[in-house]
This record gives sequence, C-alpha cells and structure tokens, in this order.
Amino acid sequence: MAESPLALEPLARVTLNDLAYARLKHALLSGRLEPGTTLTLRELAAQLGTSMMPVREAVTRLSAEQALTVLPNRGIKVPALDAGTAAELWRLRFLLEGDACAEAARHASTAELARIATLRDAVEAHGRGGDLYGVLEANSAFQFAIYEAARGPVALQFIEVLRMKSVPHCTAAIRGMLRERPAYFDECWVNHDALVDALMRRDAVLAREVKVRDLRALQALVDDASGAQP
Repeated sequence: MAESPLALEPLARVTLNDLAYARLKHALLSGRLEPGTTLTLRELAAQLGTSMMPVREAVTRLSAEQALTVLPNRGIKVPALDAGTAAELWRLRFLLEGDACAEAARHASTAELARIATLRDAVEAHGRGGDLYGVLEANSAFQFAIYEAARGPVALQFIEVLRMKSVPHCTAAIRGMLRERPAYFDECWVNHDALVDALMRRDAVLAREVKVRDLRALQALVDDASGAQP
C-alpha cells in the first residue's frame, strides 16, 4: 500500500474530562489552589465553563493522587500536610528534581535552553514587579521546561505528583517573599541564573547541586513562614 504523501499524525482524542483534569492540575502545580481554600464542584464547573461531570471525574483522579480532598458536601480542598509528609515530599523533590536538572544538562537542545533562559527572565521580572500569580505561572513553566528537557517521562510523572502535593503549600511563603523581600528574594534569582548557566555549560553535577540548594532555601522559607520546627 502506498504511503500517504501527507503522513499526518492521528488526532489525539481529548475529552472534557482530560481538559478539566489538566486545568485543575495546572492550578495545583502553579500554586493557585492554596491549602484551606474550599470550592464546590459547581463553582469549579462554572469557572471551567463546563458541566459538573467532567469536573467530578477530574477531581476523582486528583483525589486518587492525594492532591485534593473531597468533602462530604461535594466540596474540595487542598489537603493539609503534616510535618512528616512535608519532609518526605521535600526529600523526594531534592532527589527527583535534582536528577532531572542533571539530565537536562546532558540532553536539552539549543532551542530548549533558549526557552528556559527566557522563562527564567520572566520569573524574575514578575518577582521584582511583585506579581504573585505571574511568578507562580512563570516559575511553573520555567521548572517544567527543564524537567521536560531531561527526556525522562516516568520521572516527569513523579515530579508532577510531588509538586501537586507540595507547591500549593509554598504560595503563602512566596507571597510574603514578594512583599517583605527577605534574603531568599535575591538568592532565588542568583540560583536561577546559576542553574541556567550550569545547563548551558552541560555541567550535570553543578545543575543538580544548584537545584537542590535552591529547593533547600525554598524549604527554609516555607518552614519559616509556617512556623514549622526544623
């Protein structure tokens, strides 16, 4: 049989359930859903412009991943983290995100490195402008541009789950950082610059070290903001 001259890829069948899941996952990964915020399925459906069924399915999936808690009154909330769970999440993030940065240093294309640098600049611009949600969105895009360049789809899935559980609990600390400008405010941009530089130099060891250093500094900021004991 002759090959088609167009050689088109088949269209992916994306359902409303998948779209609702992707939108809610993005809200978690970018810190837009914070702990303590309670929303009803009806409110979520209205915001997403869809019926309740896709939202219910998406919430069920996120609940199974323990990123959301379903309440008896059809509401949802981001579950609270106890100290032990928070510490475990940070430890796993150090391992997987540090490794992903090392792999990105080895595998990122020139175009990917250019995009990562552009996103790095956007994060800092929003930060210096005090734009909380601009920082959250740009930082999520910056981090995942690096992790996707690592060429590790299985690791990327685990990183997504870990960050869905962890990132919402960082939003209050980042809000305070943009308002109060503690030492980490400038340290964050220095770390981002050092990470991009390590990626461009193809220095996997340094990329891992910088990423873990930045995550540890963020952990300290979050712990300080929440009054957690070291």
